[in-house]
Amino acid sequence: MTELEVKALKPSEDIIAKLLEKRNAGTEDCTLTSDIAHQIGMRAPDLNSFLIDQEIMERRDHRLQLTEKYANKGYTKFRSQFKYSSKGELKEVVYPVWTPKGVEFLWEES
Repeated sequence: MTELEVKALKPSEDIIAKLLEKRNAGTEDCTLTSDIAHQIGMRAPDLNSFLIDQEIMERRDHRLQLTEKYANKGYTKFRSQFKYSSKGELKEVVYPVWTPKGVEFLWEES
């Protein structure tokens, strides 16, 4: 990437950083699924599969989220991340993170 291309991307990076800061506000005390999985000796996809099998989580609208039974208990919040697709399109990825209450719930369930 040339210096000119890097300079051209800088304003976009600043805009994305500010957007992420707003969208992810309030999730600072939350824990990633991968961190929880690591603590119990497994990978995040395996933990997600387990939670789906236990009907704690489900995939809805291309998003992993709590089932209706657990949805309004304050166990998760959502964070955003932006990635470029293989076609060069900017895509937003939204994923759950676990609140302290949610982490406690998971430890009780495991």
